[in-house]
Amino acid sequence: MLKPRFETLKSINAESLHGRWTDDELEQLVTPTFGLVSSFESALAELRGIVAKDLGQVGRDPPASASESGHG
Repeated sequence: MLKPRFETLKSINAESLHGRWTDDELEQLVTPTFGLVSSFESALAELRGIVAKDLGQVGRDPPASASESGHG
């Protein structure tokens, strides 16, 4: 996957999102400067992993004990 370009995201923002995101927010997707903001490519990769997961193979969480649920 190619790294997203600011010009491309700005165009998508203007045409499809009616300018919902500021230029600063779009720049964060291209070149993240905050530690808590994932790159756009990283976020897409994580999303693909979630979508590809076979939910039939995911087990249920074990029931919480009384101490874990705050009752007891």
